[in-house]
Amino acid sequence: MADAAGTRVRAAAFDEAAGSFDSDFAATTAGRWLRESVWSRLAPFVEPGMQALDLGCGTGEDALWLARNDCGVTAVDGSPAMLQQVASKACRQNLERRVRTIRLDLNGPFAASPFDQPFDLVVSNFGAINCVDDLSLLGRKLAVWVKPGGALALVYMGRFCAWETAYYLARLDRRAIRRWSGRAPASVGRERVDVRYWSKSEVLRALGPSFRLVATHGVGTLLPPSYLFHWVERRPRFFGALARWERHTSHIWPLSRAGDHTLVVLRRLDTVSAIPDAP
Repeated sequence: MADAAGTRVRAAAFDEAAGSFDSDFAATTAGRWLRESVWSRLAPFVEPGMQALDLGCGTGEDALWLARNDCGVTAVDGSPAMLQQVASKACRQNLERRVRTIRLDLNGPFAASPFDQPFDLVVSNFGAINCVDDLSLLGRKLAVWVKPGGALALVYMGRFCAWETAYYLARLDRRAIRRWSGRAPASVGRERVDVRYWSKSEVLRALGPSFRLVATHGVGTLLPPSYLFHWVERRPRFFGALARWERHTSHIWPLSRAGDHTLVVLRRLDTVSAIPDAP
């Protein structure tokens, strides 16, 4: 069951962060490289005219990329301020006819689908599902939201990040192992929010038999986490080379499991008999 107080804290935190999110992450050199790396993995699954859902859309960078690739996009988030950023960007880029925004709490109860129809592609980028309390509940929702034969791409923070462990271990800082338990507080703006760190097996188990795994990639295996992006700005040529190497190696184990984030791409199976009834 969703924690209503926790949901309100998260929404308020992301509302506060909305104004600076792009300058802090999306518009940085490393942030662009990481997002473009994800896009390159998603591109084979994107076709003009498809209907796409962006879960936890933030300021809409992924939704707008999908719209520029001739998709109709439904962008959802629990933060009204984030959704305002999406709508404003869509207007500036003349994409408002292809992008609609809906406020949706991913921790909300399983109810009638808030959408008119299932989607050809569902994307959740850069850790939105790390704010989900009940991953199996989300899995049941996704089995309804993704069209049979459609694609699902989830980018989440896993239990182990090589950069983070090495950085904090060198400083004898306990944060070197903060992810290992699967849960830790994190700073969003001036708020502290509870974050879940999922293992790949937990994600796949939550999605159940309705989905088939297609690919796994590390995101941020050779590039550092966002709190070290200032290193990238100081040495862009060196980290640019690492970014290029990452694109060629992110699918290779153990790099596929050692990034700040992990991308899993799955196909929704045609059968619908495996979808469990809502509690």
